[in-house]
Amino acid sequence: ISEGPEGIILESVLEGYAEYYSADLAEKVVRGQTENILKGRCNGGRGTFGYTLDSERKFHIDPLTSPFVLESFKKYNEGSTMKEIRDWLNEKGIKNKRGGPMSFNTIQHMLSNRRYIGELKYRDILIPDAIPPIVSVEIFNEVQEKMLKNKKAPARRKAEDDYLLTTKLFCGHCGALMFGESGTSRTGEVHRYYKC
Repeated sequence: ISEGPEGIILESVLEGYAEYYSADLAEKVVRGQTENILKGRCNGGRGTFGYTLDSERKFHIDPLTSPFVLESFKKYNEGSTMKEIRDWLNEKGIKNKRGGPMSFNTIQHMLSNRRYIGELKYRDILIPDAIPPIVSVEIFNEVQEKMLKNKKAPARRKAEDDYLLTTKLFCGHCGALMFGESGTSRTGEVHRYYKC
C-alpha cells in the first residue's frame, strides 16, 4: 500500500472487505448451525455421552453407554450423591467422551443435560423431540428438583458426620435447608448448632 492518498482509499477498501467477510462468515455459521439443530444433528465436538453419531452427525442411543446414563439418573433420584455416582462409573471403567475418568463436573453436567430427554437447543431455538431420549421427562424433572435442593445445602459435604440432619432439616421461617455449624467458646468448648 503506497503512502499517498490512493493508499488511504486502498487500505479502507481492504479493511472494509475483511470486516464484511468476517460478518458474512459469522452469519453463515449461525445459519448452518441452526439448520443442524432443526435436522437433529450435532453441531460439533465429540457428541454426548450415551449417544453415538452417524456419518450425518445424527444422534443414536449408544447401547453400551446409555444404560449407565439412565442408571446415574435413577441413582441420584434415589439419594446417591454425585461423588458416589462418579466413583461407581469409574469402578465400572466407564470413560468420558475424551477417554478420561469421570469427574464430579462430568456427572453434574450429565444430570442437567436436557439432551437426555430428547431436546436440542441452539441460541433461542429449542427442538423438543429432536433426538431419541434416554431418560423420561418425569425422572429428569425430579433430578433437577433434587439438585436444586442439594445446591442449597452448603455444608452437606463438610459436615455429613457431625451433623446428621443436614439436608433433612428445614427452616420453619423461610423453608430453606439448614446446615450444621460449630463455634468454640472462650473455655475451649465446641458448640454445634443448625443454621438457616
